[in-house]
Amino acid sequence: MVTTVQQDERKVGFEWLKKFGMKWAVLAALVVDLWKRGVRVPSAVNEELKTARMKIMSGCFSPCEVGCTLGKLEGQLVSLGASLGEDYLRPWFDLLGQAMEGRIDPGKVSDIPALKPIANDCKWLACRCGETATLTESLHPEATEGCR
Repeated sequence: MVTTVQQDERKVGFEWLKKFGMKWAVLAALVVDLWKRGVRVPSAVNEELKTARMKIMSGCFSPCEVGCTLGKLEGQLVSLGASLGEDYLRPWFDLLGQAMEGRIDPGKVSDIPALKPIANDCKWLACRCGETATLTESLHPEATEGCR
């Protein structure tokens, strides 16, 4: 039986994962934009981005671990984007802030011009899973045994 405390912890964890999903979307769009502007993004960054997405989607990693992974990616991408100047990075910082404040609706990613290039990759972010269930529990309840 799941206690109220456990439900509250799951709800908080799920909220963080939704925010991290949107942060992932902003970082993925930033990679695409940097590439379009001729900035070489190391293949290791793309691999880390895939790993971060997997961590978010699985629901089996703590918000702390996911946040750390995304923070490292953000640092690498900001460093790469610095060659394009502060005016280039400012809107990306704004989007990252909105993502972590929960102000970007996952169902409306395609409405944000900077995020349009990755909108199809973000359909998983629009999940309307129950507030007390993790993403994994909502999609595959039997799969959560390995997450505990």
